[in-house]
Amino acid sequence: MAEQRVSGRYAKSLIDLAIEQKKLEAINADILAFRSVIAHTPALVNMLKSPVVQGDKKFAVINKVFGASFNPLTISFMEIVIRKKREYYLPDIAIAFIAQYNEINKITTANVKTAVAVSDSVIAEVRAFIEKQTGKKVNLETSVDPEIIGGLVIQMEDKLYDASISGKLKKAKQELLNTYISK
Repeated sequence: MAEQRVSGRYAKSLIDLAIEQKKLEAINADILAFRSVIAHTPALVNMLKSPVVQGDKKFAVINKVFGASFNPLTISFMEIVIRKKREYYLPDIAIAFIAQYNEINKITTANVKTAVAVSDSVIAEVRAFIEKQTGKKVNLETSVDPEIIGGLVIQMEDKLYDASISGKLKKAKQELLNTYISK
């Protein structure tokens, strides 16, 4: 809980500063890139969380890896976080920043699971449907799961829309069991 609070406050500070300096899109691109790198580089996360590695060494690595491509504001922010010995929170700050950015810009993420790979036109239809339902822009992530037999399953925020054949079979089975038990 404390991690979320600290991460959220640092992310809010960065967003406020980026808005004030009219660099929100650039900072968002940097944070997305940072999030992608740390998701695929566990060694970087371990280095950031290690109490053995000194803060100046951690910043040197961050600056070497990201300094040339990131906005100076992003690098300065990371330097401040490291100087305050909060580098442990950098991955969580990135997640909180992305969530707050998405909230400001009315963007939501949805996961669509289908039994087979679907065409771009179907994905566009699903995206349009979700955008119409939520009134938000949608980042759509797709995956294939043959176990759902057919149809699709949409997971978005705290909602689950199950229009799969396996889901309908489970529902029918449960209704039959409930009917049988109640007699």
